Amino acid sequence: MRLTDVVSSHDARTRWGILSTGHIASVLTRDLALLTEEAEVVAVGSRSLDKAEQFAREHHIPRAYGSYAELAADPEIDVVYVASTHNDHLGSARLCLEAGKAVLVEKPLTVSAAETEELIDLAGERGVFLMEALWSRTNPLLRQAAQIVGSGELGAIRHATASFGFAFDGDESHRLLDPDQAGGAILDLGVYPVHGINLFLGEPDQLLGSGSLASTGVEAHAAALLTYGATEFRPPATAAIVCSLEADLGSRLEVLCSEGSIRFENFLLPSEMTVVRGTGDDKEEEILVTEWPGGGYTFEISEVNRCLRAGELESPLVPWADSLAVARTLDRWLLSVFPPVDPELRD
Repeated sequence: MRLTDVVSSHDARTRWGILSTGHIASVLTRDLALLTEEAEVVAVGSRSLDKAEQFAREHHIPRAYGSYAELAADPEIDVVYVASTHNDHLGSARLCLEAGKAVLVEKPLTVSAAETEELIDLAGERGVFLMEALWSRTNPLLRQAAQIVGSGELGAIRHATASFGFAFDGDESHRLLDPDQAGGAILDLGVYPVHGINLFLGEPDQLLGSGSLASTGVEAHAAALLTYGATEFRPPATAAIVCSLEADLGSRLEVLCSEGSIRFENFLLPSEMTVVRGTGDDKEEEILVTEWPGGGYTFEISEVNRCLRAGELESPLVPWADSLAVARTLDRWLLSVFPPVDPELRD
């Protein structure tokens, strides 16, 4: 799909606005500052003018707004990065889309498949670019892995595993544990394993999951087995995913095929991947490496800039269909941890 109007050509750079002033907003803004020839940050918005002004001073941003609405209305912004908490993604992204601004929304795109579909439909209706900020899918090594597996040179995928977790020791009021801010391991951490598996296998036919809860009622640890029926391109396959706020799982991804495998020890921001060709005594290993400037968000930023200049509504690296498929899978995973209660069984 393509935009009816491309990004403003006032110079060679795409003009960014930053919505919210938390940690992730700072990290991405610092990486934006590295891409001086293709992007510039022109404004920041917060619900607190003091916070917006402080953020603007720290990052040398010319304009600061004390509301998201003022940021969305700024005529000199081409694209807004929505970096607010999960529960705010739908409202803030909708505000920007309705103002005609292209939007990059921090993962997860929204907190449910229904909200994700609503946002995608709105972007399509308005003809405005929208992308989920899943930085790992824009990393060159992960993209190369998908190309290798997709080529069939390693045979058919039979199983894949992905994990992301760490032992969180923060206060119960932190957004990770706050149900009012859509906290919990699945939406904050599990979105990465689900996207990682989706890149290779797509949406599962079935999901069997379970998990345990933190004292605040959000899920603190969760795992799931995914199954995939046969297609014209591959036999049946399985996958296992796990996320945790209670254990240091790392961020490992492995794709096991009939004639080889691919392995990442850190698939969120991979500096290397191991490609195994062959099986048994005949197998050979190749290690591919890459590096990046800054915190690793430059690939994601450059993809947004490229899409806007090409007049594309969505990125082929993080397409809407995959964001929606992942949202449905996250819904199913959450439902497996929080099964509906039969009204007749309630007290």
